[in-house]
Amino acid sequence: MDSIFEPFLLSLIAGVATGIGGLLAILLREVSDRGMAFSMGFSSGVMLLVAFNDLFLEAASLLTHLELIIAFSLGAILIMILDLTIPHIELTMRRNKEEDIEVSRTSVGPRRLRFRARLKEQERGRLFRTGLLLAIGITIHNLPEGFVVTAGYVYMPKLGLIIAVAIMLHNIPEGIVTAIPLMMSGTKPSKVGILTLISGLAEPIAALIGALAFSIVGTRNIIGSSLAFAAGVMTYITADELIPVAHEYGHKHTVSVGLLMGIMFALLIDVILSYG
Repeated sequence: MDSIFEPFLLSLIAGVATGIGGLLAILLREVSDRGMAFSMGFSSGVMLLVAFNDLFLEAASLLTHLELIIAFSLGAILIMILDLTIPHIELTMRRNKEEDIEVSRTSVGPRRLRFRARLKEQERGRLFRTGLLLAIGITIHNLPEGFVVTAGYVYMPKLGLIIAVAIMLHNIPEGIVTAIPLMMSGTKPSKVGILTLISGLAEPIAALIGALAFSIVGTRNIIGSSLAFAAGVMTYITADELIPVAHEYGHKHTVSVGLLMGIMFALLIDVILSYG
């Protein structure tokens, strides 16, 4: 029972982080470009380190090179197919969707987007649809992420915890990005919070399904293949979403610093849990 409940709980905590990001957007009202660039870069570093230093290396000890390559490729290809076939808006389309909205920037300090207090009804509707489609996109990504946590936990509980922390860190800025167009559309803060939270709850559902599947079939090859598959999923999400979005906010050096600090943070977590 613990092998089912605990990965579900870890994925639930990681998924709720999307709602936390939405809550932060509601409370802060505006987030500096530099802050978003750093947080996205930081979460990218954590995700990449976990994908290769933890998932990929552990899978390599269980599989042949050919099995490793196939499982990793399948993970990346599957999430790519979901991205291309299910209607949603990519986080990387943020600028294109908002560029025609009137904005004003502060003359000093970090660049901050300040949108008109009153938007035409047509603009409000478009922004609301944008927020919903962004939430759908995050939900699509959260489904395989729930499986990733389960695969790591079944192999080694410490690995499941590390993966959950990595996913939680990148879900927070994703929640912020999703909440911004919803807030701009005039949506009630309570509704914004609920929508961002729901998009994260796909993760524990997928984790529960994965845990039930692993409790029935748990051979060495299947677990190893699942770890490599999970590494492919995390690598694709980082390369296709997190890093491109981070650079859309400008401040490329801030992104690089955030990415390096994310890698160092993930290494530190590895060391702490190894001696814990």
